Amino acid sequence: MSSIISKATGLVSSVVTKSSEFVNCGVYWSKVGAELSKTVYQKEGLAPPSIKQFENVYQNAFKWLKTPAEQQKLIEQAKAYKPNAQDAVKYGVYGIQLAGFFALGEIVGRRQIFGYPKLGEAHH
Repeated sequence: MSSIISKATGLVSSVVTKSSEFVNCGVYWSKVGAELSKTVYQKEGLAPPSIKQFENVYQNAFKWLKTPAEQQKLIEQAKAYKPNAQDAVKYGVYGIQLAGFFALGEIVGRRQIFGYPKLGEAHH
């Protein structure tokens, strides 16, 4: 009976230790992210929008939804759009940035730069 209790105690102890390590890691990285965000917020001089700005945006959006002439005007502008070389370069750069962010997210998700981690031998 005491061997079962000691095994259970050891198992619970290891689970508690691992979970506390995960919690400590999560707390650490959340604090790092918060401090980094605060620094960027201060350096860039960012501020939340005012109530007046919110009202203006939503009033314009509702006005646009209520007037079919404005919607038709936007559709006509989209049809008349003729891309040029400068636009192609600009959107190409945006695409490269988007692909880079996607690749960075993949690396973070895999926790390594190349390939996926091998979790164990697979028996097929």
